[in-house]
Amino acid sequence: MGLIFSIGPIFSQELSNLRKKSIFIETDTTFIDSLAIVPGSLIIKSDNSFSYHVLNNPSRLAWIKKPSVSSIEIEYRVLPFSFKNNYNRLSFDSIFYRFGATPVKLSSDRFNTKPIDFGKLSTSGSLGRSLSFGNRQDAILNSSLNLQMSGYLSDSIYMAAAISDNNLPIQPDGTTQNLNEIDKVSILFSKQNWKLQLGDFDLRQKQYFLNFYKRLQGIMYQTSQPIGGNIT
Repeated sequence: MGLIFSIGPIFSQELSNLRKKSIFIETDTTFIDSLAIVPGSLIIKSDNSFSYHVLNNPSRLAWIKKPSVSSIEIEYRVLPFSFKNNYNRLSFDSIFYRFGATPVKLSSDRFNTKPIDFGKLSTSGSLGRSLSFGNRQDAILNSSLNLQMSGYLSDSIYMAAAISDNNLPIQPDGTTQNLNEIDKVSILFSKQNWKLQLGDFDLRQKQYFLNFYKRLQGIMYQTSQPIGGNIT
């Protein structure tokens, strides 16, 4: 029975988080403990005036105004764990290497590459796919294209193009087989005082007597040449 009662006090002391010690003040920062101090539990026994704030990981005293004595008695309570360490039941590495198959990794460089290289021309647009079906119709796969290009082919020739189509040839049910079946194709070349436009273009005349508007397909050429004086 004496052996049982003698273990109790020793075991309770090991579990106690209350600590008392004497520390020496040598620098502006004084080490206290490797564990975190319970907020509000620190008591400094000294008759001198002083001010400080507590630093964690590890626990230290940063003196704003140090006491005039070389050592002081302190009393505090600590938390039973350190905030500096990581605590987890399973680490990510142990879970990662338990997979039977290699995870798929997507590289951003793969999606940044363009399917068609247009050189120095700047391009923008979209390519869409859609699937529609219902209780009275079969599944239909639709496609749409919207492409714009612009830039200089050489030092002085500027090109601008726009291509749009709402029914691209998706095998085996594609319907757009030729260039003239695309909904809209417009290509413009210009250099200084001339302009050449191919494909679909609008012919518009905004005048009082000859006001008309016509959408055409073909080639339109415009130029401005001086005739004489201020007339072009």
